[in-house]
Amino acid sequence: MSTGTRTDSALAPVRTGRYAELALTLATVVGVAATVVHWAGLVVGGVLVGLVATSLSRAVVNGLTFGLVVLFAFGAWLLYEGALSTALETGQIGALTVAAAFGLPLAAAVAVRALV
Repeated sequence: MSTGTRTDSALAPVRTGRYAELALTLATVVGVAATVVHWAGLVVGGVLVGLVATSLSRAVVNGLTFGLVVLFAFGAWLLYEGALSTALETGQIGALTVAAAFGLPLAAAVAVRALV
């Protein structure tokens, strides 16, 4: 038995089993919590949602969705603090924020799903 087959069978319950939705939700919550602490949490979240993805194309969707959740939460926090309009006026820094929010989790989710 190859290592890839053992990994696939070990992850099958959280990818397609009864607890697949719960695993994806938990991966998202843990990733968002990691992102609150440090921007590298975007990569952590991407890795986690990529691990529970059923296929490579699903890892793309999971990574982009995770990025959207983080971006929405960041925007809500900025709105709560009264700084959303200022953040939207920053131009290139705001574009970098959006690119990082989508790009880092996407790259991490695809990479981990391609390897595992």
